[in-house]
Amino acid sequence: MNETKCLSKMKSPGQVRHGIWRGGVMQIHVTRACDLACFGCTQGSNLGGKPVMISKAEFEQACQSLDGYFGVVGMFGGNPAMHPDFEELCDIMSRYFPYAQCGIWCNHPRGKGEIMRRTFNPRVSNLNVHMSKEAWDEFAKTWPECRPVLKGREDSEHSPWQFAMIDMDKLPFPDGTMRENTEANRYELISQCDVNQKWSAIICKVPNKGLRAFFCEIAGAMAMLKPDWPDLGIEVAPGWWRGSMAETFAKQMEYSCHRCGMPTRQQGTKAMGGLFEILSPEHADLAHFKDKKREFQVTTEAGPQVRDHATDYIENGQR
Repeated sequence: MNETKCLSKMKSPGQVRHGIWRGGVMQIHVTRACDLACFGCTQGSNLGGKPVMISKAEFEQACQSLDGYFGVVGMFGGNPAMHPDFEELCDIMSRYFPYAQCGIWCNHPRGKGEIMRRTFNPRVSNLNVHMSKEAWDEFAKTWPECRPVLKGREDSEHSPWQFAMIDMDKLPFPDGTMRENTEANRYELISQCDVNQKWSAIICKVPNKGLRAFFCEIAGAMAMLKPDWPDLGIEVAPGWWRGSMAETFAKQMEYSCHRCGMPTRQQGTKAMGGLFEILSPEHADLAHFKDKKREFQVTTEAGPQVRDHATDYIENGQR
């Protein structure tokens, strides 16, 4: 498959994605600060270093840029509740979007359950406590409406996005075959990527570059974690999300997708009980973890695809 055909099969942020909440998810990343350090975290909350915090003005700019957007608008981290201006961000969000459209991705309310209850629709929120009884009990007590969708009593699994396709000795395909690592084969996998087809786009603050928009949440994470990469983010102006893959987001895809492992649906690592982080040479520079004793493996040997899809936002059912 060539790049042009790949782009024609991919979903831009403004296209409806069938089978997910409201036909689409748009994340506004407020910080990667988190009280956990899950193995394989897509946003690098397992890594050391000072996390970037979006400002109130930047958050409002992000909200303004999504005027007319039809899907879920998510407050995203890290743990958004750890942002020092969390309540003000909630107030801003409520001014721009109806309650039904507002979601939050959070593992622990950290005393913010009441404001979450007023701001976010639990039916379009991803609340995974990652095996913390304390977090489960606080969510249930302060935000009782979220009880039916709370998850995380058992350990989650994270597929390793930091295992770049360009580094793989062989590429795993859905039919169980392992094929030559060619650009054409990578494009074929990219065109089927679950993150693009069923996950989310993102607005985030890139160090030294400011507020940027990306067609893919993982592409945004890479940009935030790799400040030396080219600045391929889109200016966060009204309607940016309406652009097509070919005309607006092609350069992001060309650079980021080949350096991602999500299209290969690799065996996941237990978020809390993982034994080691999985990286490829392209991302070996990310081996600076909060936990200084954390083990990691740098490899180029991919296994077969082991999942029907890399992720599932709506495991609690379409709502």
